Amino acid sequence: MKRFFLLLGFLITCYTSLAQVYISVTGGYAWGVPSTKIGEESINGKESVRFGTFGEGINSQFRVGYFFDKTWGVDISAGYLYGEDQLVRREISQKKLAGTPLTATIEGEVKGRGRAFGAALSVIYNFTNNFYGRFGLLTKIGGKTEAIAHSYTTTNQDIPLAALTQLGINLPALSGLPNTAIIKQGATIETTYTEDYKGKIPFGTIAALGYKYNITEKLAFFAELEYMNISVKRDYSELRDFNQTLKATLNVSGINREIKTNLMTLDGFNNGSYQDVLRGQVYHKRTDYVEKASQEELSNNLNNKKLTEKASYSSLGVNFGIKLSF
Repeated sequence: MKRFFLLLGFLITCYTSLAQVYISVTGGYAWGVPSTKIGEESINGKESVRFGTFGEGINSQFRVGYFFDKTWGVDISAGYLYGEDQLVRREISQKKLAGTPLTATIEGEVKGRGRAFGAALSVIYNFTNNFYGRFGLLTKIGGKTEAIAHSYTTTNQDIPLAALTQLGINLPALSGLPNTAIIKQGATIETTYTEDYKGKIPFGTIAALGYKYNITEKLAFFAELEYMNISVKRDYSELRDFNQTLKATLNVSGINREIKTNLMTLDGFNNGSYQDVLRGQVYHKRTDYVEKASQEELSNNLNNKKLTEKASYSSLGVNFGIKLSF
């Protein structure tokens, strides 16, 4: 029995002498690969699709790992992505105002970007003393996909104030003016908002090939090519801010004057929604993404439900880092 424990102690000592704990920090840049449909573009009646992913951008990681021997190991990592802006919607078009013969030019765009915290569990295999591979599971543990919208609606004709009154549109800045007043051609409605998208917890895969250069016995520099494959199913979105202003020239009894007035903010939404009668759009403070909905629900603009969709965070990137072994 004594010999057995001596042998067991010897084996454990040999095994632990080969084992190795390490920590590492990395920084790098990832490109959106493979590209998926990320949005649409409408330029004067010509429609096109925009491709990309929200995984493109600067990233950093912190890893803690353990090697069982000189070949096999595991590591747990936490990382942060500061995503590049992606153009997800662009529009230049002519539209009728509130269903009337009056027209306006719409010009706007929506940019999206990812801000994400992730975690991964990977298996590591050393091909040689310098080259290694890493493969594992990846998840997103926090962050958001953010959309920033900015648009201009510019009128193409003079608009009598009486026409707005007939449509039931009341602008506080124009109250008290006679119905004979005219909003001159070239009046501009500027709309800006930021919308945050929250998703359900996703799972994906991560793989990398790397090269390690030992500076000392405990310190090493490494570079790696890393691929991440992950998509986030949207759960809901919320408007973080909203602002709409009117800038126009008013003609009252033959005298022109310039005005700039606020039309709507997020605090002015009614029951969580704002129906922009002039531009024929409806905005919701919160939009829920569901897997099933009736056609009636989806076609009703006053309903805040949409069919769910996935936002791709897949990427191919290059990382550089420092590894410290213990």
